[in-house]
Amino acid sequence: MASSTTAVITAVIDQLKTVFSSKVVTPDVESEYQAAVAVPWSQTCWTPAAGYVYLDNVQELTEALEIVKKTETKFTIRTTGHNPNTGFSSADETAIILDIRQLQAKELGSDGVARVGSGNTWGEVYAWLEEQKMSAIGGRDQQVGLGGFLLGGGMGALPNLYGLGADGVRNFEVLLADGRLVNANAKENADLYRALKGGGSNFGIVTRFDLETHPLINVQYTINLYNPEDHVEINKATVAVQNAMEKDPKIGLFTNFNNGFVAVGLLYGDIPAEQTAAFEPFYNLKSLMTTVLPSTSGTLLSLAQAMGHKQEAKKRAICTMTTKVSQELYEDVYKLWAEVCKTLPADAVLHYTIQPFGKAGVQAGKDRGDNIMGHESIPQCWWVFTCEWPQEGSDDAAAQKAVATMAESVESLASEKELLLDFKCMSFANAHQKVLRSYGADNVERMQETAAKYDPEGVFQKLQHGGFLLRDNI
Repeated sequence: MASSTTAVITAVIDQLKTVFSSKVVTPDVESEYQAAVAVPWSQTCWTPAAGYVYLDNVQELTEALEIVKKTETKFTIRTTGHNPNTGFSSADETAIILDIRQLQAKELGSDGVARVGSGNTWGEVYAWLEEQKMSAIGGRDQQVGLGGFLLGGGMGALPNLYGLGADGVRNFEVLLADGRLVNANAKENADLYRALKGGGSNFGIVTRFDLETHPLINVQYTINLYNPEDHVEINKATVAVQNAMEKDPKIGLFTNFNNGFVAVGLLYGDIPAEQTAAFEPFYNLKSLMTTVLPSTSGTLLSLAQAMGHKQEAKKRAICTMTTKVSQELYEDVYKLWAEVCKTLPADAVLHYTIQPFGKAGVQAGKDRGDNIMGHESIPQCWWVFTCEWPQEGSDDAAAQKAVATMAESVESLASEKELLLDFKCMSFANAHQKVLRSYGADNVERMQETAAKYDPEGVFQKLQHGGFLLRDNI
């Protein structure tokens, strides 16, 4: 670090330690510091920050934000750290991490709205709501935190049933840069409310999410593994189920092409008496290798537990694209992926997932006050391409190049076939992808106006260490 930056960081840490004492973790306490560094899911984000501040409540967060603002210190807000982009929920030695995982309050109002602190994980929220025979629309992995998921849109297991996670937020409690704590909902600060539904961390720090709830959502689900050599029929079955989704929003699906297998999740938002007819194209495939999760009648919690990522220490890189539904395109993507895999070292795994989103999901968002993401009302696929590789002896450049190649090539393929859609999902995007721009010019203008209104000094643009920020994402 330059000497001036070092001096600023030293000063801000001294101030933070004066106010928060043992809640500030710095390199001089090595065991605690290394544990703080290693919180994020991806080792690409295990970058040593100048310090970590563990905040127990909104008042402490307000005081910490005031200190970093006055000293003009770079900062990052972190809950679970599930985003694998370096510098989003992590930082380097020029910045401070404000860790808000302790904001874990949970309250179910008489109006049926669940008021939950932004430090909660979806596993915690699902389990708490199940005790009261209720459900909310959230993540597919119990370890994912509320903040990044909801502010990035939030693709759940059954996105066509009640829309995206962001669409189910009734109110955001937001700490603004000037220290005010405000509510943003359909009647109060409505422009901020809409912008937060997919607009990321550009406007303030969300300290609580008030979520729409539903009577307990029962889910029947199966996860099968198929032989990737049968990719033509697997893609054909995928398209058939996507088409069926347009008539039945209870259908959920993912098709994940991986190293040596294709994992297919057949999900249904109810407990039908008979096999779901829409899934017959997969039941009829001859290439079934094994059933890793037999047909199970459960809930969003049990499904999130079953689908959760292993907490393996690996480096990860991701990217995304959105296209129309097309078996021909799906085949082209498979062939491209098979070729790109050949460029990787043996210990790196590149996989991709077809994630359907239908017209019912788009309409559910509109019915709930609309969001800022600008989805087109057509059946679509939200692709996510992921490369995972070990920390030790790894070839970072080859892995990052493989992900970039998938993004560029799939975009080109889809564009040539007039199947490309502008939207890119924040939750699955690479740091270099222009997510906010993909929402459309009108929505970009709305976000800029909202940021100027609620953060006129540009604190969240100037001082946040990273993220999909308006300052460099449009």
